[in-house]
Amino acid sequence: MSDFELLENLKNTIEADPTNFQARRELAILCMDMGYEKVALNQFSSLSQIFTEDADIFFNIGICWEKLKNDKMALKAYQRAIELKPNEIDYVFNLALVYEKLGDLEQAKYQFKKAICIDPEDYNSFFCIGCIFVKEGDNQNAIKCFKKAIQYNYSDYFAHFYLAQEYKKAGNIELAIDEYNKVLELSPDYAWANFNLAQIYYEKGETTLAIRNLETSLSKNKKDLEAYKILAKIHLQLGNPEVAKEILLHALEVLDENGDIFYALSKCEEKLGNIKGRLEYLEKAITCATTLTYNMRTLTNELKKCQKLI
Repeated sequence: MSDFELLENLKNTIEADPTNFQARRELAILCMDMGYEKVALNQFSSLSQIFTEDADIFFNIGICWEKLKNDKMALKAYQRAIELKPNEIDYVFNLALVYEKLGDLEQAKYQFKKAICIDPEDYNSFFCIGCIFVKEGDNQNAIKCFKKAIQYNYSDYFAHFYLAQEYKKAGNIELAIDEYNKVLELSPDYAWANFNLAQIYYEKGETTLAIRNLETSLSKNKKDLEAYKILAKIHLQLGNPEVAKEILLHALEVLDENGDIFYALSKCEEKLGNIKGRLEYLEKAITCATTLTYNMRTLTNELKKCQKLI
């Protein structure tokens, strides 16, 4: 039976017997799963008036409010659910997430810690506390939390990825490289790990490894603008303007017109000694101002100098 058929059956059952509360509960859950949050919320709200001590109903009301982007109402619903069932970890975890979305990071951390008290191996809460420490700029505590998350769930490649980022910030480059490689072991298609490895190798001056990781990243994510820009920049620095140009032209094939790409192409033409080509790409870069991250005055001055050479 399809969801729509089940939906009709439940509606018919309730129509025949409005006091069939089990059917109304099943209808509310089905509507929530199908994306009909307002219908689900109405059903759960009605049930909450009858079953005032049912924590699961208030928890589901909180989920509906979250899906409807009303976090303050979700907060109240989760709080009521926890009043009724204080040690239900899912309730506490969702409440913590809402506090975080509302910007109350201290209360969010407190609730995540409560979840850990319920389940000391709750890796999701350790991960989320780590993310809050990242927002607060607390590098060392973030590292501790991500390591705890990994301790209880080694396969969480996001935890490895965030740990790698924090190691890099702390200057522990080799540890960062190790964690990014673990990400790729666990999730080979995760292009951001290759991209971040490429940045590390580029900063270390290991251009061969940087190029290899950028090419791998682009094979997984063909629309990564930054990867194209850095890859072209490396080849330009290595004295390969034709290769850099080929990379940038390919980027234009898969991406929309972009000011930064056109400006990079102008640099390739400059290295190739093609004044007209350089002028053409400078003009295109300036017309794409909304996608240009370079100083417009710099480009305008370059354009004027270039025009004098023709």
